[in-house]
Amino acid sequence: MAEIIAIASGKGGVGKSFLSSSLAQSLTAGGHKTLLVDADLGGANLHNFLGYKVPPMGIYNFLREKTNINDIITQTPVGVDFIAGSGDILGMAHITKVERSRFIDKLKNADYEFIILDLGAGTSFNMIDLFNLAEKKIIAMNSEPTAIENAYGFLKIALYRHIERYLSSEVQFDEINRKLRNKSATYQNINSISEDIATVDQNAAEEISKFIESYKVGIVLNMVRFKKELNVFYGFESIIKKYLRISVEKLGFIPYDESVGESVRLMLPFYSSNRDSGTAACIDDIHQLLLEKL
Repeated sequence: MAEIIAIASGKGGVGKSFLSSSLAQSLTAGGHKTLLVDADLGGANLHNFLGYKVPPMGIYNFLREKTNINDIITQTPVGVDFIAGSGDILGMAHITKVERSRFIDKLKNADYEFIILDLGAGTSFNMIDLFNLAEKKIIAMNSEPTAIENAYGFLKIALYRHIERYLSSEVQFDEINRKLRNKSATYQNINSISEDIATVDQNAAEEISKFIESYKVGIVLNMVRFKKELNVFYGFESIIKKYLRISVEKLGFIPYDESVGESVRLMLPFYSSNRDSGTAACIDDIHQLLLEKL
């Protein structure tokens, strides 16, 4: 059964789609059968990073036209198998839980080693739930304060959503779940949630602690111009451990490279066209650490 790699970001413009498409090319080049999926349901544009001006058949055709999953998989010119998104279709950003489950079940049973989901920016339920179901979770960010803040916010909401879904089957936790969903009453840290759960059910609190400890996320820092920016890794890791108690793995960084922007503008896949570049080498390093640490 395929492993899902979900790549998310707290905000747009941090190079998430570039990372997703490049990582898919690197894994494929390394002999890992990989399927890349544009799961940005409200603003799909991943096809641009693979050389397509117009996206081929994709998620819309599977969900609404009942097209076979194998018929919406396209082999790109760079050898990566790809499922396009459907960003210009009314309602596609709000697919149902049943639709999402049917799609993920088909992906999991497809003949691949890895499925990379390029998620949309932001914290919609669909993006959060897709992130949480992945075996390997990656957050892409850069060193801008807004990117760091939004990356933390995304992980906080993802973890709180994970806890909420665990507790939702028991009415005794309704008040805790209400607080988890209500921004004005949101818990400030994971310890305060655990304490509240323990007052209701100590066994449940222990189970929550176990899956918090097993919740692991990889971080990739993109568009790095100066060595001092790498300190973001350590500051971010410290905050995450203090307030959320989850594990953060530093998977590496991608340097700022003007030729990347030029490739994006020309809709040329950067990685396959620049295999000997330092940037491609950094992507290969991320690929290796992803397999070793997550």
